[in-house]
Amino acid sequence: MADLPPLDYGKVVGRFLANVIDGPDLGDLPEFPPLTGTITFAADAPKVLVRDAQPAPATYVQLPQHYECQLDEFGYLTWRGKRGVRLVAPGAATNPTEWTWRVSFDLSYDGERIPMEPFSFHVPRYVAGPDPENPDVGSTGLVDLTLAAPVPTTTGNAVVVGPAGHGIQIDGQSETYAQLPASPPDGSQYIVKTDGLLYIYRAGTGWTANGQGIVVRGPAGTTLWSGISGKPTTFAPIIGDSATTAVAGDDPRLSNARTPVSHTHPIGQVTGTSATVSTLLGAADAAAVRTVIAAVSDTDSRLTNARTPTAAGQVYDIAVKSHIGARVVGAGNTIPEGLRIERALTVSKVTYRGETAGTGNLIVELRKNGVAVAGTSATIAAANHALDSSVTGSWSFAAGDRVTVHVTTADSPAGKGLQASLAGVTV
Repeated sequence: MADLPPLDYGKVVGRFLANVIDGPDLGDLPEFPPLTGTITFAADAPKVLVRDAQPAPATYVQLPQHYECQLDEFGYLTWRGKRGVRLVAPGAATNPTEWTWRVSFDLSYDGERIPMEPFSFHVPRYVAGPDPENPDVGSTGLVDLTLAAPVPTTTGNAVVVGPAGHGIQIDGQSETYAQLPASPPDGSQYIVKTDGLLYIYRAGTGWTANGQGIVVRGPAGTTLWSGISGKPTTFAPIIGDSATTAVAGDDPRLSNARTPVSHTHPIGQVTGTSATVSTLLGAADAAAVRTVIAAVSDTDSRLTNARTPTAAGQVYDIAVKSHIGARVVGAGNTIPEGLRIERALTVSKVTYRGETAGTGNLIVELRKNGVAVAGTSATIAAANHALDSSVTGSWSFAAGDRVTVHVTTADSPAGKGLQASLAGVTV
């Protein structure tokens, strides 16, 4: 590797998610699964001179194909297993001393490519924060692609506001002149967004020639206070000490730090509270207060009742890791003989979750003593393989039953791992 002097380096991070309609879970809100693909960085300066390189000045050429980063399973920009990528920051050691980096995207979701326009951005010198375990916290110069990307413009209708006139009508707008409607009604008027001009269509002759549209603007407004209509009658403010005047910034009353005047209020004068608070304020003693809020005395014998908890109704939650490695049809490869239930219980919810996502639907269910437990089956789409997918119900298990997590239809190609969590109570 060439012996270059210490250069300044920036750090670029980012996260990219898809927005999809709610999947087969308990909620009804849209979901945001991660995108997949690559992000490529290219310096807008084709070559950079390092004047003080040792043993002699050197020119380096940045190779875009060697600046191709991946998105991890959560959608984060990643290089060599770490989130974020380091780029050379322009500075005093380089010629030119200023340039930008250009980022382009090759991203997809569920096999469908997601179009994203490339853009250029500035990379400053990155200085890590004080915590070596989390250097981005408290750092300076960190570039987040979410914040550096240009904000997309709206495609809504253009609105021209001006004084009342005669014969002007805006029928719509077009991104470019070439995208104007081919055969609109005679007299149609459109604004072309690339040049901001108004173009008129005439049957037989077509649109106004490109670049010769009409500039649309209203008359210049007034710059005098007296020329503004609809202004408040109390402005400009008059300084004084009455109800209709304003206080000057140096008025001594604004900095009067006198001690507040002592005063009292009977309970009966306190209004605006709830019925419970009003009753509480009128309570004569501690016993009356406890009655209002349904509290017990600190000497109540129930506070020291050390009775043995009842056998029924105790929380009995279970987590089962059923599959390690690629998922396949069957009871898994960790405890294929099943998990023995030691106490009779009722399960109200089972939650499935894979370690990584595969492709296609994954169908799983619980089996008791080798027989499918009705109502526990879940069909999990690829976007939710590595997320919690729950089904609810009421399923009874007796002491000695053996429970397995059974894949009835594996995703293909399959992701890794599967676990099930059971929420239950003893009976």
